[in-house]
Amino acid sequence: MPDTPNLKHPRHWISWFGMAVLRLIGSLPFPVIYAISAILGEIFYRIVPSRAHVTLVNLKLCFPDMPQSERKQMARRHFRLLVCSLLSIGSFWWSRPSRLRRLVTTKGIEHLQNAQQEGHNVIILAPHFVTLDAGGLRMSIDRKMSTMYQIHPNPVFDRFILQARCRFDGMLIDRKAPLTRLIRSIRSGVPFYYLPDQNAGAGHGIFVPFFGIQASTFPALGKLTQAGKAVVIPCSNRIIPWRGIETVLGPPLKDFPVGDAYEDTLRMNQAVEHMVREVGADYLWSHKRFKRRPEGEADLYKK
Repeated sequence: MPDTPNLKHPRHWISWFGMAVLRLIGSLPFPVIYAISAILGEIFYRIVPSRAHVTLVNLKLCFPDMPQSERKQMARRHFRLLVCSLLSIGSFWWSRPSRLRRLVTTKGIEHLQNAQQEGHNVIILAPHFVTLDAGGLRMSIDRKMSTMYQIHPNPVFDRFILQARCRFDGMLIDRKAPLTRLIRSIRSGVPFYYLPDQNAGAGHGIFVPFFGIQASTFPALGKLTQAGKAVVIPCSNRIIPWRGIETVLGPPLKDFPVGDAYEDTLRMNQAVEHMVREVGADYLWSHKRFKRRPEGEADLYKK
């Protein structure tokens, strides 16, 4: 068994200080957090040119017909929203349920309720929007929810992440745990909050179009849906300026899965693409979604 880290050791004091700052900022009214983020987002867009470059490349690949001036505006807005999502972490991790219900509004929750009432197991497809944690945490106030979890390398952050995601009726399943545990959970009727990875590593993904660009993607959703005897409900999360977070659930994907890894993964990417087009700047554009390329293709992010 690995040794339990001593979280009181001086080397962790900076992490504890960071958590204290996040909690303090999270106690502020959301409009104040958003106002601060609007300023800091502009600053980070200018002082972190590597991430700004990644964002602009992604937007150019996915929206080739969009004027360059609009892509730059969208990139700057993305940085503002990204900073807002980071500064509002404390609001989600420590706020009372009553405040969370005000901060995070949900639309389309009837799709989840109807699916469960009809006896369906449910997988919620939640792509990497900047506030994706907010939707899962908000829904776990009212029902048991599960999601996958990967240990954070910083033990202090790891402790708070675990506490936050399990503070209501959330259940975390380690990524390294046997897949049978996850399947049993889905079959027991607990909705699974599925976060499709941004860029599947070598040997784990297949290349499937996303916005017309070949993207290395995990072909797991179709298999999980079939094994869990579940339906898939798409879920988007976005920041509503000056107000809070909005989580939107859509109707279950029709005729999914078909049992073919490529076709099911393509269908998932199409569902994600539809949500991204609806939400826009809230998607995690600053991540290298197209980092891994088919053999022989050049690095899309090389300057």
